[in-house]
Amino acid sequence: MKARNTLVLLCAAMVFASCGGKSNVTGEVVSLDKVCGYAKWKTVAIEGYIAPLSMVCEKTSRRKTSGISWCFFKVYANPDLTGPSISVQIPTTNPLNAKNNSMESPSERVEDLHIYDNDANEIPAGSKIRVFGELPKSERCEFGFAKRIDRIS
Repeated sequence: MKARNTLVLLCAAMVFASCGGKSNVTGEVVSLDKVCGYAKWKTVAIEGYIAPLSMVCEKTSRRKTSGISWCFFKVYANPDLTGPSISVQIPTTNPLNAKNNSMESPSERVEDLHIYDNDANEIPAGSKIRVFGELPKSERCEFGFAKRIDRIS
């Protein structure tokens, strides 16, 4: 019984230690027109502009009362949201997580969208960002969860 309690406490400590905070992940910055040919499962960075209207969100479960776990956004090379793009998955915040590299659960209005950078600062609409992530080992060209988001202008 004592070993079981120790194991439970150890697991709980690991979960809380991994909840949010600044990321120190780094990677080579690759242009959006070349990122799809980059090595799979290797951290890479892209730079561009988030297209809020491209948002597609996933719920925690199929229940009507469940919250949103993450949303996909297109990140475009150009400020007018044209040119090469890639989908990026951004997790939502919850009371146990820091706001770094995540977003608040979205409402019905795009104007209410709040995405936070690596320093937990809100990223203003129209800002250029650098997103660090990995390409999946498949034919799809998209990032899994954003490992780090930096506002660069």
